[in-house]
Amino acid sequence: MEENILPKAPPTPFMPAPQKKKAKRVSGIAIFIVALLTIVLIILGERFFIDLNTWFNPANNYKHQTIYYDEYYPNTSTHTTVYDKGDYEIYRLLVHTAFVIPLLLGGFLLYFWMYYHHKDDHKKIIAWPYFIFSLWMTIHLIGEALYFFIDKYEKLGIYIVLIILATVLTFLAIYAQRKWQEKHLIEQPHE
Repeated sequence: MEENILPKAPPTPFMPAPQKKKAKRVSGIAIFIVALLTIVLIILGERFFIDLNTWFNPANNYKHQTIYYDEYYPNTSTHTTVYDKGDYEIYRLLVHTAFVIPLLLGGFLLYFWMYYHHKDDHKKIIAWPYFIFSLWMTIHLIGEALYFFIDKYEKLGIYIVLIILATVLTFLAIYAQRKWQEKHLIEQPHE
């Protein structure tokens, strides 16, 4: 057999296949209504925080309670429970925590139930506002707790804030790097 000595055509350069545009899965009006629902839920939750504190905090009126001394016995007082600002803050944190923990668990359960048991259901969009609402209330509670620790225990509060900041920044850096690698189609090393 004779060898073909004619020049061969150069190989075609690698060109990625054109990507098809993804079909919209959510309407613009639904996104607007869900954003509005999220704002309404957050306002409702903030208002409920104030009312919870009014209803269930035994130290709610700590500024107005005083000790009355008996005129005839100067070293005695009537049996009045007196609260200070620290008592008020601790009770407020306990009342708000009792509300937020079930709310956070409910938001997570609703989100995961909708997204893993209802794959193509049109009701999945409702999970987002409730999930964001539960996260917002959790962040609000964490802010209250941090304020309490900074106010009462200055040095401990500073350490707590710095540790939380370091943790959040670590996870944000990992997330940003992963998204950048996905955008630039860099393969992740397998461990």
